Amino acid sequence: MAGYQVQTAKLYDYSRQLAGNKTAVAGVKGKVAQADVGDESWGIVGILVKHMYTDMVNDLKDLLTAMETGLQSASDKINRAGQFYDQTEEDHCRSWKDVMGQLDNLGSGRK
Repeated sequence: MAGYQVQTAKLYDYSRQLAGNKTAVAGVKGKVAQADVGDESWGIVGILVKHMYTDMVNDLKDLLTAMETGLQSASDKINRAGQFYDQTEEDHCRSWKDVMGQLDNLGSGRK
């Protein structure tokens, strides 16, 4: 029989992996927050470039937040795809059972 077979367990596993990667990104965000030092640490000369450093750190924080959001979104979508495939399979099995029951009833003379 031609067609395709979806291993939904693999989809669910991948969804969990994506969510796990979100946790790793959160850890990096924590390290970035620790690395952001105050103005007094830069001294007189450094204060002239501190704003550039701060802008870059903020850009990195924004990127990491976008990564977290993207990973969660992907995880949710992959999980929903697995649920869709499982539900479709259940619906088709139920429909086939109904059809087979009707055929059995016709063959035995019952309605």
